[in-house]
Amino acid sequence: MDLHGKLRQQMRWFRLGVLLTSSTIWFGCASTEIPVACDQPRSSLSGLPDRGLSAHRGGVLGCPENTLGAFQRAICLGVHQIELDVRATADAELVVAHDDRVSAQDGRTLKISQSTLTDVQALRLAPCTGEKVCQQRIPMLEDVLAIMPKNIWINLDIKKNNPLIARLVAETVAQADRFEQVIFGVRDEAAPAVRRVEKVVGKNGWINNMSRKILRSQYVDTTLASCDEFIQLTSFRGKPSREIIDRLKQADVRVNYSWIDEEEEEALGQKLGGLFDRGVNFVLVDHAEPAMNAAQALGISPVVPKWKGRPPFSCSDPLPSCAGDP
Repeated sequence: MDLHGKLRQQMRWFRLGVLLTSSTIWFGCASTEIPVACDQPRSSLSGLPDRGLSAHRGGVLGCPENTLGAFQRAICLGVHQIELDVRATADAELVVAHDDRVSAQDGRTLKISQSTLTDVQALRLAPCTGEKVCQQRIPMLEDVLAIMPKNIWINLDIKKNNPLIARLVAETVAQADRFEQVIFGVRDEAAPAVRRVEKVVGKNGWINNMSRKILRSQYVDTTLASCDEFIQLTSFRGKPSREIIDRLKQADVRVNYSWIDEEEEEALGQKLGGLFDRGVNFVLVDHAEPAMNAAQALGISPVVPKWKGRPPFSCSDPLPSCAGDP
């Protein structure tokens, strides 16, 4: 049985309620955190932005969230980072969706974790605005990675705290040759799985600690102790203090801030300016277009996308193509 087949088998065991046993067999007690010696600070980003906007689930640009159409429009807008969510289907295929339960345009619903990839991709979502025919669908992770330019960050939130899923995600990213631009948003049990793949492929990974604590100071402490490269501070606890940011910067930890749902450009400018002034690297925004206008007024230029090979689409078209629909 090949590796992918083994992972599928492990996922089936998980659905039967024996995840703990299967994870222990596969990883040798995966629930035990593996000590990681902190590497030297990695200040060189190989052409990736050091700060800017993150399109939250694609950035509310007229397409259903977490779809190829949404990501395509965000790329053409010039965002510096795209945030997306990854889940596994019942047959261990990776798809991009925030919620486990999803609804189609015709009202049908299903749970991704209890459905096959075929069933999930049979759901049709609304078309992007300005597109009269083509409907979007829930994309596979590999299809999303294939359209990403090489010079933006991919903030990938693995929604399940499951080492098996984390390993499959990391291997998919490695196969797509995207390991050094993906920020793996993981919880405590999933982080060691990503680190293991990092060692196998011989490339530096970027861990975004999503195991938040009651106190922000505790969250920062665990991030520093785990040698993680990113932290994602939330708006629920207000703006981070300069002291918190200084501690993170001294350890070369980059800061995402999640998130701003403001739509009015002037208010966005004030909020973004305050966060960037404190040292936040990337701000997740719902409304990417007015946020980009506000960011430009603050001196942050949009990214001109660059691909490794032939561009998968053209940003010169007035309306991006109906990505994701066969």
